[in-house]
Formats: sequence, C-alpha cells, structure tokens
Amino acid sequence: MKAVWHRFVGPLTPGVRVIVVVLALTGLAAMIGVFSRAYDLYPWLALSGASFWKGHVWNIVTYALLPAGIWDFLFNWIVILFLGVWLERIWSRGELWLCCLIAILAAGLAKVIVQPSGPLLMVGTMPIVFGLLAAWGRLFTYEKILFWFIWEMTVRQAAILMTVIGFIIMLPCSGLVNASIMLAGAPAGLLYVWLRGKITHRRASQTVTSDRMGRLEL
Repeated sequence: MKAVWHRFVGPLTPGVRVIVVVLALTGLAAMIGVFSRAYDLYPWLALSGASFWKGHVWNIVTYALLPAGIWDFLFNWIVILFLGVWLERIWSRGELWLCCLIAILAAGLAKVIVQPSGPLLMVGTMPIVFGLLAAWGRLFTYEKILFWFIWEMTVRQAAILMTVIGFIIMLPCSGLVNASIMLAGAPAGLLYVWLRGKITHRRASQTVTSDRMGRLEL
C-alpha cells in the first residue's frame, strides 16, 4: 500500500502533493466518522453564518477540508490535482496555496455575509476548484488542450466550460444561493492573479531601477 501511494504522489509537484495529502486525510477521516457513527467532524469544521458569528471563526477556512459527498471528494480532488500541476509550472508552492486560501476565504465570507443567521452548513472544495479554474484560464489563456481527450479548445474556453458545468452540477443539491456563494472562488482567483501580476511587475521595475543607479554610481 505504501509503495502504491508513493508511486501516485511521487510525480506530483510539491505544492499539489501537500494539498492532495491534506484533502485525502481529512476527507477520509470525515467520511469514516460519518459511516462508523463514532464521531462527527462536520459540526466542528463546517461553516454556517450562525456558528461563525458565535465565535467559530476557524470554520471560514476548515469547511473546505470536508467533502460534501463521495462525488465531491473524488471529482474535485482530481480536478484540483490537474489544475494545481499546471499552475505550479509558473508558481511556487506558496503561491498555489495562497490562491487556494483566498478562494476559500472569499466563499466563506460570502456565506457568512449573505446568510449571517442561517444554520445550513457549507462544506466542500468547490471554491478552490472555481478559484484555480479562473487562475488557469487567465494565465494559460490561448494554450490548446484536448477537453476530455475529445475536443480541442483553448484553456480559457475549457476553464469557462468547466466552471459552468461545475455550477450546474451543484444546483440540484446546493441550491442557487449556495452554488453562487461557492462561485465566489472564481473572482477571488482572478483577483489573486491580477494582484500577483502587479506585485511582480513592481518588483521587476524596482530591480531594473536599482541596477541602473548602480551603474551610474560606478
């Protein structure tokens, strides 16, 4: 079993490897607790407006560690793996983690603001998926891929299509309001890419200016 696990996570980039391991461990622990009825992590880690405003502030992050179901656990886990490997081609692992965190916080804040007294719990990794899809579509806009190994399209087109499909799939089980709340991860991903671009450009400009000043002094 150890050898199989090593073969699977070994080829992954460092940042993605950590995300996959964390989501796998917490997801399995949560589902084992539910099925065995020995314990229940959801009341402690899931997010609701009512619990957040009563002091459970950690839930604004921890809700994303819990799967909404088997489909959420398997499908979103694979999508995050795929997108994370793409993005870590040009990002550091810290930048990848920060993008995921910002998407989680964006959807979490939307939840507690839109439904401040609602007892309905929110869980799942869809905000991360939406955030990474937005970043992927923005950074690799015109690169071509085979969508589902059938249709050739640009990354931007694939990102938009996958976002729409993910949103529609969520509607029957989550409802329009909660699906829209989780969709907040997408603009958060775009905002992160924009801010990162601005910071990188400013640092590059400062480096060039310092280099020119050094040459003038010489």
